Amino acid sequence: MFTKYCKLFLLFLALASCGNNFKVEADKIKAENDKLNKQLSGMAEEDKLIRGEYSEAIDALNTIDDTLNNITEREAEIKSLKKQSEVTKSTSQREKLLAKVENLTDANKNARNQVSQLQAALQKYRGENESLRKMIDHAEERVKTIDGDLKTKRNAIGDMQGTLKKTEDDLVVAQSDLSSAYEDLKVKTEKLQVTNDRLQKTIEELKTKEAFIGKEAWGYVCCGSKKFLRQKDILSNTTMKLTKGFQASAQANGSRINYYENNEIDCGGEGKITTILPERDPASYQITGSKIVIKNTESFWKTDKIVVLVKD
Repeated sequence: MFTKYCKLFLLFLALASCGNNFKVEADKIKAENDKLNKQLSGMAEEDKLIRGEYSEAIDALNTIDDTLNNITEREAEIKSLKKQSEVTKSTSQREKLLAKVENLTDANKNARNQVSQLQAALQKYRGENESLRKMIDHAEERVKTIDGDLKTKRNAIGDMQGTLKKTEDDLVVAQSDLSSAYEDLKVKTEKLQVTNDRLQKTIEELKTKEAFIGKEAWGYVCCGSKKFLRQKDILSNTTMKLTKGFQASAQANGSRINYYENNEIDCGGEGKITTILPERDPASYQITGSKIVIKNTESFWKTDKIVVLVKD
């Protein structure tokens, strides 16, 4: 019987010892499990955070890419407008083109500021994600390239503004010159009008004189020997005087001349001129053989419009 109790006691002790060991082991396993669950929960939260940041970074990169594309398109339009500005001769048209260029430039400036803000936000996403870091680096390289292009275009815009300023200055000078020229032309026109009025008056006077000359400036010249002139009843038979009706016979046997256009009378043929009838101012003419040179037309012809030249 004692032996039996001993065995039971020993079994109890063994069972008690095992129960304690099992409890310790179970507590240990439970603690490790709690730790793992906590780590798993943390990893899930971290994964969620990483996924969210990655998505934000991708969105920022896409926005940067779209913004840079828009900048490039506007730069191409600026280049086209600059070419148009170089060929147009209209100052107003050039001003409109420059206004468009300035608007596009302002838009690019604002877009570049937006890119800078996005670049600053991307810095926190570099971390340990190699793929994301490369994408950010690539975006930064492209931004640098765009910046270089923008600087070149800004210089081009400066050139356009300088050209427009010079054109405007030239236009101001040209307008001033034109105004002065207009005033000079106005004065000259007024003077010319006065001259034209005088000229018109002179022309009218000349027309009147021409009409008078056409009607009144005709004279008659009759040349001949004494015998010829007496036969034609121009010269008196007994004296060196003209007959009373000599005019009609002298005109019929002589020739008509325009004494305003002729200052010489040539009788021609043989013999020299000895006498001029009716008598005239000796200073108004000169006899040279069979020719008379008239020195003073008015004085010569005022005596009579008919001249009889007697030859020897």
